[in-house]
Amino acid sequence: MEKTVTFAVGAMLLYTGWAFLAKVAMGGLPAEQAVVYTYTAGIGVAVTYVTVTGDKLVAAPGSIGIALVAGVFLGGGTIAYYVALGSGSAAIATGISGMYILGTAVLAITVLNESLTRVELAGLGCAVIAVILLSR
Repeated sequence: MEKTVTFAVGAMLLYTGWAFLAKVAMGGLPAEQAVVYTYTAGIGVAVTYVTVTGDKLVAAPGSIGIALVAGVFLGGGTIAYYVALGSGSAAIATGISGMYILGTAVLAITVLNESLTRVELAGLGCAVIAVILLSR
């Protein structure tokens, strides 16, 4: 669990920098072009990580297909997020789009049979309340 929390906190901090810098970039770039530059850099980071860790590419066609479909969702969602950033408040755009955590939790529980404690469910409920308050 410690590795999960460490990397999750790292992701949170990195996503914070990404969201903030994406908003700043929107001052001089159209949303779809900003996404192209963002993803170009992101692919570079991913390739570097795989290379540095010495991981070998896995040939698992079913999982690769699922990962590619996930990429389609990510690309579409990122463009929608950047358009939202470019058209209004970063706090509102990030708060609402960040609620993907709720959808992911629901899918993980219903499809993958994962479970959440009452405290974790309460945390998700608080996140929903926070988004409602942010968007007013």
